[in-house]
Amino acid sequence: MCLKFNPSYFCSQCLKEIDFEPHFNCLVCNKRLNHEAKCQLHSQLIEKLISFGVYEESKLKEKILKAKNYGYSEVFFDLGRVVGNLIKNFDLSDYTLAYVPLTSRKYFERGFNQAEVLALGIKEILNLPLYSGIKKIKETKDQSELSFEERKTNLQGAFSLISPPPPKVILIDDIKTTGQTLLEISKILKQGGAKKIIALTILR
Repeated sequence: MCLKFNPSYFCSQCLKEIDFEPHFNCLVCNKRLNHEAKCQLHSQLIEKLISFGVYEESKLKEKILKAKNYGYSEVFFDLGRVVGNLIKNFDLSDYTLAYVPLTSRKYFERGFNQAEVLALGIKEILNLPLYSGIKKIKETKDQSELSFEERKTNLQGAFSLISPPPPKVILIDDIKTTGQTLLEISKILKQGGAKKIIALTILR
């Protein structure tokens, strides 16, 4: 897969190679859903996950990792625009976009928050409002490096709200690994007054 810009980082050939299409799943049990359904067992916090590929199988993971490690924030903006065009026909007009935050230290090290840039790209296409009221207040270890038991407590108390959330939220991140980050944030969004939450990641 190329990293050339002409006129986007995601040319038609790239998108064809990675079979980039939206999939709807339960965040917890991975049950396949349609865009209107939700999992009857696991939808209390997050109704569904919208994603566009499986991490272990997707050629896109190499591009995402390169963009994060080498500071190509515009790759995520372009990716957000592609996502926006793919989901614009679903009934999401009354939702507000939100994104998984980084700590100040992590933001300074990377220079940008890929989830925020993704959200901005989606916003350009869908013209939805953007909620920036989620803050990460505690440094945490990478979830993928921890045991199952450690993952349960690693993110406790890591996030807070600095303003009341909107009633319907699309919570955005680049990759869903364990799902605990999305679930932990959804807890505080619900406690703050959010009624419906959909998660959106590029890969799952």
